[in-house]
Amino acid sequence: MRRRALLASLAALAGGAALPALARVPGLGNVEQPRLLLVIDDVGHSLASGRRTLALPGPLNCAFLPHSNHGRTLAQEARALGKGVMLHAPMANSQQLALGPGALTPDLDKAELQRILRDDLDAIPHAAGVNNHMGSLLTSSRAPMEWVMEVLRERGLWFVDSRTTASTLAWQVAQEQGVPSLMRDVFLDHEQTPEFVHREFRRGLKIARHYGSALLIGHPHDVTLDYLHEALPLLDELGFQRLTVSAFLQQQADFRSLNSADPRLINTHRRHWGMG
Repeated sequence: MRRRALLASLAALAGGAALPALARVPGLGNVEQPRLLLVIDDVGHSLASGRRTLALPGPLNCAFLPHSNHGRTLAQEARALGKGVMLHAPMANSQQLALGPGALTPDLDKAELQRILRDDLDAIPHAAGVNNHMGSLLTSSRAPMEWVMEVLRERGLWFVDSRTTASTLAWQVAQEQGVPSLMRDVFLDHEQTPEFVHREFRRGLKIARHYGSALLIGHPHDVTLDYLHEALPLLDELGFQRLTVSAFLQQQADFRSLNSADPRLINTHRRHWGMG
């Protein structure tokens, strides 16, 4: 897609709607600028696609699969480039799809699940947080989620609920356990076509424009990376602020420290959108 046509298409859908009044709270700084968080999952299997992901311009988070061939190397490179590093923790799914090494499954007792999670975290240097890889079964189970959040709390990490099922309890349990947490708003590439990625990216911009922020998850597919390398440089012109998850959560913490902070603004990611 030519740059001018892409910019016009994004601007037409993302630029018109103003933020709701709740986002205009005195003392919170420039919160009228919509914030966009981008996470790229499944990084670590391929060195080439991993490095192409790291070459995406601006702030983003890379979610690394534990014990993958290149996860440790790419995590070190991501850190050096200022990208956010997180563990993409494999969790049991209802379709019984293969999870790979480091999987968290419902047959594990608390001690074994937490041991595996700690090993997974140790395999990804500089991980500041975690999100779930698959997980439609495990994230719906309260006890395993409580065990996961205990480990994250003890290590001072945050959690992103990828929301692979509408019945997920992960975000709720994280909140109960005092673990900083967000939820995914949009999956960019559930279908791997340029048209689908473009449509979902525009949907993410609309969500961010309306609510003040949006968290988008994609994968290191060629179609996704091709699109993002073209689209991300346009976001400054469209008035969007891009942040890593850690930076966004720090903004939230700063907001909470202000007496005037509106809790509806702080918990923008309490909302539940369609599965993407």
